[in-house]
Amino acid sequence: MSSASDFRTLARAATIHEVIGSSGSSYVIFWFSDGSLCAARKLPSGNRAVARLDFGQTKPYLDDCGMAGYAGTTYQKGTELLRRIRA
Repeated sequence: MSSASDFRTLARAATIHEVIGSSGSSYVIFWFSDGSLCAARKLPSGNRAVARLDFGQTKPYLDDCGMAGYAGTTYQKGTELLRRIRA
C-alpha cells in the first residue's frame, strides 16, 4: 500500500477542520485517533471541486492559526487549537 493510500485511510477516520490563519491562508488540520495531528495549507487550484494541499511543517501553520503565543509542543498547540475550535 502506498503512503498516499495509507494517509487517505487514516484521514477518513480523523477529525478535520479548516481554519483561516491570520495571514489569510486556509489550512486543513487533521487530528488522528492516536492524538497526533498534521496540517496542510490549501493552495489555489482553479477548480472549486478540487483542493490542492501543501503539507509542510505543522508548527508554523498552527502559529498562523493563532497559536504563536501559546507555549508548548506542536502536539500541545494542536490540542489547544482543537479545544478552542470546539468551544
